[in-house]
Amino acid sequence: MTTANDSIGVVVLEPNAQLLQKLCAGAQKVWGKYEVLPRQTGKELQLAADNLQIGLLVVRASIQRSSALIQNIIADLYAEGTQLLIIQDTPFKLSATGNTSIAGMHFLSDKAGDQQYSDILALSLVRHCMPGLNKLV
Repeated sequence: MTTANDSIGVVVLEPNAQLLQKLCAGAQKVWGKYEVLPRQTGKELQLAADNLQIGLLVVRASIQRSSALIQNIIADLYAEGTQLLIIQDTPFKLSATGNTSIAGMHFLSDKAGDQQYSDILALSLVRHCMPGLNKLV
């Protein structure tokens, strides 16, 4: 990400204030110089997507499925190169306690600890700086 005024490091889509604060604090610690911008509704996320270059979007799986608007925004952001960190809070997880990364999509169990969250944020920052690592092929 460049230092352009229309760029941002991390957007967190989380309506729960306590979890939002925790996710933002962790993202700020790892991404550091980049801004962490919490967004709480689909309309606000759409506004951010329309006006900012987003490096990473953090979202819970249950919120991701909550509306067609959010699903479409997430798909559009991913297509534009934004990485996704999906916190799996649903019964069927890729990993029960850890994380899994596929191209620019990162899946983290809601049972994972703070260190695993920090690790996946660090991985996403490296992949953001080296976008060639986000390709499936």
